[in-house]
Amino acid sequence: RQRGPRRQPPPIRQPQVAGAMPPVAELTFRRTMINLTDAGRLGEGEDLNDALLDFFVKLGQALIPKTGDTEAPVSYLGAHFFKQLRSAYATSGEDGWKNVMNWAKRKTGGLFKPQYGAFSVPINEDLKDDKGQDAGNHWWLALVINPQGGALLEPTAVMCLDSMQRRSKVFSPSKTTTVTGSLNKYTLEVTEMEQAGYLVIITFSATGDGSQGALQRPEASKLTIDGYVCKNPVLGLRINMPGGVDVPGRFEGTLTFAMDGKCRSSSFVLEYGEERYGKIVLEFDPFNLTKLQKDVSRFLGGYLAKEWSTNGPHKEKRFEKQSARALVADVHQQENLNDCGVFVLENTLRSLGMKRDFLKGMAEASPKVLQTYPWPSQSDITTRKAKLKAIVAQLFAAAAEKGISDVEKLISDDAKLKADVKRSLTDDMDVEIDQWSGQLQKELAKRQEDKDLVDREQRKKDEAVQARRDEERLKREREAQEKKVREREKNKMPTRRSPSSSTSRERSRKKVKEVPKKKDKEKEKQKERERNRGKAKARRSPSSEDESSDASSSEDRRKKKKAHQKSKSKVKRKQPPSSSRSPSPSSSSSGNRKRRR
Repeated sequence: RQRGPRRQPPPIRQPQVAGAMPPVAELTFRRTMINLTDAGRLGEGEDLNDALLDFFVKLGQALIPKTGDTEAPVSYLGAHFFKQLRSAYATSGEDGWKNVMNWAKRKTGGLFKPQYGAFSVPINEDLKDDKGQDAGNHWWLALVINPQGGALLEPTAVMCLDSMQRRSKVFSPSKTTTVTGSLNKYTLEVTEMEQAGYLVIITFSATGDGSQGALQRPEASKLTIDGYVCKNPVLGLRINMPGGVDVPGRFEGTLTFAMDGKCRSSSFVLEYGEERYGKIVLEFDPFNLTKLQKDVSRFLGGYLAKEWSTNGPHKEKRFEKQSARALVADVHQQENLNDCGVFVLENTLRSLGMKRDFLKGMAEASPKVLQTYPWPSQSDITTRKAKLKAIVAQLFAAAAEKGISDVEKLISDDAKLKADVKRSLTDDMDVEIDQWSGQLQKELAKRQEDKDLVDREQRKKDEAVQARRDEERLKREREAQEKKVREREKNKMPTRRSPSSSTSRERSRKKVKEVPKKKDKEKEKQKERERNRGKAKARRSPSSEDESSDASSSEDRRKKKKAHQKSKSKVKRKQPPSSSRSPSPSSSSSGNRKRRR
């Protein structure tokens, strides 16, 4: 929203009555305060500020629930909470928790009191234009539903309620159409479409060669949404060449259409110019979370996790900060640039009239069902703003009359004033909400049926898989048992030897036996030859018998000596080292025998 220098709204003037108390400059209610300048912001074309927002929400928490604020189903953290949470260069909700660590302590029972079905966090967003310059501020509401669900394994949601939703789409290739009968010499191209709340901005380029005269004026274009026809768009031209007869022309720029805030469609039909141009169907993608909305969801999830681990009722349970699903509710859009704060206030006041279980059910609602909820429209906001302006004037008058600025004392002493304040904050919407609640319950029941069906099918699949696994396991066990039986039987049976192997082993044994026999025969033959030689020598020389006998006796002695030495060495090897030092009886007897010889 582009806006020039801010002018101060005119304050509400209080009538001067003779004998009355001096005018009251401010009103207070439970540590919130508004003054006459703030009250002036309730006029037409003015923005609601943070002071008015906090003041009226506090009044609503005290008056809307039947049992008072002690049973209020929604906790309100204040218009400055999120800005303070992100201060001091905090990078996460856990990091920013220290900046707001005392905010939840101000509430009796803490933030996770069982009565709370949600808590409301107003977000004040700084807008930028295409050039990155400041383009004003914008209020929207983050409603955290069922904040305890992150630790109790229950559905939790961060619902972004934005009365000026933004989305854009670039068409590639561009959407084109031509003038009927122009032989494509008069064409229209749409390259981009953007939505900001109730405004739809179309970027186009129209050309013609002059064969049919000047181009048709873009201001005559129409945009149709859900049967609602938007006319008289605001024209912004970068190229303005209307052309003429045989003179080419070109228009290039944007067409800005203002549509009804209740329009919920993503499909639009553009009729360019005065006549004869073909219609172009333009379609948006569904609304998605913006970068800031994603950051808000992430910071609030981290803050809840830290708050639970520090001050939660069951600290031993882990809080899953990513358990909350962030979603954009398709709410009605504001039809001006000033009432975003009143939309935030209206959505918060309506949530105060809901029951906790109803709010918890909204955490499970689909975007399609949320779209059918009776969200406030622009006409509802205009009516609410008029009621608030009137009741503020009435409160200032009562405060001036009694000389009391504390609204809580004023309404406690005046039942009629209290009833008037409550009517200014509420509407009789029980019938519409009950109808929507019935629709939500039907959807949840249908979803539960579908979930049960899926669970049953999954159980059947799991049982079939388990049966196959059991069958395969039993088969493997049977095979292993049979294998063991076969091995035992195999070990019991005698081993059969092949004839070829047995004959080869017998031959090898025979060879082993034959080898020593051959050696013995050779030795006997050698001895026989030696005896024969000796006999031959004896026959040739009889005189040498004595010499031969002496020689044979000396030979026998040498052989006995060698045998004795061998037996002595064997005995030494068999004896331990200690016994080797003393001579054995066998060695001494052999020595004696040598001496006797």
